[in-house]
Amino acid sequence: MKAHFLFDEVQSTMVEYERIRNISRPDTDVYVRSLAQTTGIGRSGHRWASPRGGLWFTFALHHEETVDSFALFAGHCLHKLLSRLFMIADLSIKWTNDLYYQDKKLAGLLCKYHMADNTYVIGLGLNTNNKIKASRAVPNPISLKEILGFELSNRKLMQLFIHEVYSNQHLLNNPFEYLDYCNDHLYGKGRMGIVEQGSKSITGKIVRLDKRGNLLMDVGRMKSINYGSLKVLGD
Repeated sequence: MKAHFLFDEVQSTMVEYERIRNISRPDTDVYVRSLAQTTGIGRSGHRWASPRGGLWFTFALHHEETVDSFALFAGHCLHKLLSRLFMIADLSIKWTNDLYYQDKKLAGLLCKYHMADNTYVIGLGLNTNNKIKASRAVPNPISLKEILGFELSNRKLMQLFIHEVYSNQHLLNNPFEYLDYCNDHLYGKGRMGIVEQGSKSITGKIVRLDKRGNLLMDVGRMKSINYGSLKVLGD
């Protein structure tokens, strides 16, 4: 059974998804979208500005095991979809969970695995038709409307992205294909970057992704990084 929820405003579609999922039947597929979020959640607890006009929603994908590079899988699905629909040049995937247009942030993904029912919960924040204010967390945002010059249907984009994720799920059993795709479209490749890991940071040249989806950086030697928040210098 499928249950679709559309809210005028919520704290976070991911928080609302968890609340609804906990009181729903186990066989119910829950989809939560909101016209606005007051405290949208980004990676590492960062706040994601979510005004009216953008696409903010959460859904889940059943998968029997965890995949280290799942956020990159979801990012690859979104990149493929937008590239196919709109033929946008200069669209790239930022490790581990963002989409960038040139040097401006277009979208962010947050993915969590639930061991209890073997599902990945996927939250997407995509700047579509919304007016965007730069912030300390996102100093350089952009929307699809700014790129394309026209408004889009958030409902249709949501449906298409969900279909893209479901139809590409088989790739999770052999991640090399989507990791190769991510490497081909990796944001900041060849540039200097800083990965913040709590109280410490790592600075080096961004080289590529390895077979697990870790970020390889040249720090005087090759270093594989499996977590952290990446800032590409100069963006």
